[in-house]
Amino acid sequence: MLSFAGLALLVSVLLAVGTYLTARHFLLSQREGTAARQAFVDAALVREGLMTAGAKVSDVLDGTSPPAGSVVVVNREGRWYASSLDIEPDTVPEDVRALVSRGAAARSWTRLGADPALVVGVPVPAVGAEFYELSPARELDSTLTTLAVVLGVFAAATTVAGAVIGASASRKVVAPLGDVASAAASIAAGRMTTRLPPTSDPDLAVIVGSFNTMVEALDERMQRDARFAADVAHELRSPVTTLMTSIAVLRATGEDAKDRRDATTDLLDREVRRLQRSLEHLLELGRLEAGVAGTGSERVDLGELVTHSLAQTRRPTELVRVGEGRLVVSASKAVLNRAVVNLLDNADLHGDGIRSVEVERVGEMVQVRVVDAGPGVPEADRERVFERFARVGSRGSASGTGLGLSLVAEAAQSHHGSVWCEESPGGGATFVLGLPADDADGDG
Repeated sequence: MLSFAGLALLVSVLLAVGTYLTARHFLLSQREGTAARQAFVDAALVREGLMTAGAKVSDVLDGTSPPAGSVVVVNREGRWYASSLDIEPDTVPEDVRALVSRGAAARSWTRLGADPALVVGVPVPAVGAEFYELSPARELDSTLTTLAVVLGVFAAATTVAGAVIGASASRKVVAPLGDVASAAASIAAGRMTTRLPPTSDPDLAVIVGSFNTMVEALDERMQRDARFAADVAHELRSPVTTLMTSIAVLRATGEDAKDRRDATTDLLDREVRRLQRSLEHLLELGRLEAGVAGTGSERVDLGELVTHSLAQTRRPTELVRVGEGRLVVSASKAVLNRAVVNLLDNADLHGDGIRSVEVERVGEMVQVRVVDAGPGVPEADRERVFERFARVGSRGSASGTGLGLSLVAEAAQSHHGSVWCEESPGGGATFVLGLPADDADGDG
């Protein structure tokens, strides 16, 4: 607002000063020209009158008719004559008298009483006289004063208008910040659905979009944290309950009930292992969602990685069929290895074993296809199987943590890929992990 007001004041002052000086110069030039012409006419009349034999200067001055308010002064042979008794020779400026005495016409500004006046001096050598005419400029002074006042008022009004415009512009500029502050306060209060309204202002559109994107990312992160906490509570409740029950059974079992103790011990061992796997999977999910899993991207040959995963888990490497073409992706080798192992474990636990594992290039993607020998996954459940703790199609007594396929989905998403389930042509289910191929030159 102050900037607008200052700029308006500067511009208005410059315009006012320029206008005043231009008008003053024009009016003064016009007034001086008029006074000079009138003075020369009156000087000619005085000269004609004094050239008459026996004419007196006072009589000649009485016969002149200068403009109203003007005073005529004549200096002849060192004596001063004036058409008004209120005029003294000192009223005529010395510089004008000096010029006229040297035979040159001159003019200057002085004061006639309380009013400014223009003095025009004309030498009259034919009669040995000096002619001076003093013309008051009361109207001109009043006009210039009025003009100065009007321009001053105009400058003040322009400054006020600039301040008003500045205040309006400032409010318009600051208003989005107020909206942001209100939205931030609302979000801090827990209303995560708060968003900034769309704007047509191209300068604000980027800010609004970035803010809304930030809020969405924050909301998603909070939901993930809440879901992670819920998953931990859900997954740990069952094994902890089983452990507590088993401990109670052990304490109540007598020395002669060896079979019962052995069964209880086996149950404890199984539940502890399940608890360990659940914790590992939950921690891995948390790292994947936070974007800190793995040790960075590197060029990974999926054919070699799948073969290594099979050998690592003591499965026959003859199960894998590696296709033609470049099968290199840019990813974290540790994360991909865990994802492949989870697909293999899922086929063994829920799909009656692995029929085959295929690694092939399809367009711009490299796909790992794990085909199992199970009954398949109903079409309605093919998306739900990747949700946490979903155990669609578990076979027999084998049961996992319900997090394996969720880890695969998170791993695929973190590498800009995808995972899905489809029906195998020969029966069973096929789980496909697809990742963008890395065709850059270099060693895979």
